[in-house]
Amino acid sequence: MKSGFVKIIECFNIPGIGLLTELQHNENGIPPDTEIVDLKTETKWIIAKRVLSGTLLIADSEIMFDCEIKSKHISNSFKTQKDREIAVEKELERRKHGIYWYLIKPIDKKQKVKPEIGTELKIKTTPQHGV
Repeated sequence: MKSGFVKIIECFNIPGIGLLTELQHNENGIPPDTEIVDLKTETKWIIAKRVLSGTLLIADSEIMFDCEIKSKHISNSFKTQKDREIAVEKELERRKHGIYWYLIKPIDKKQKVKPEIGTELKIKTTPQHGV
């Protein structure tokens, strides 16, 4: 993954919450209010906050970045301890590849387009963040 870019792995529009988006990146976190842009279409989104894995939080294994000062978490329930252990391993593997969940929102409130899976978006540097 190129520095200064994020890759869209998954993106779900969750009514009342926003765009829950799995991003792959090699940054040292992405601060809230950071703009990301599709250079082909000029479509822009804002990082609202990081979404932490409740599964990894319980296992005390979630990776957190100092610049990500706004976050929430999502938790899953599992039928067995083995299922939980498998989920922890899968999430840890995703972290090794720089894959994290974020809530993003369009800059233009009328925009209904969500980023396409596989698209690389440029992280726009802002003076207050120095991303």
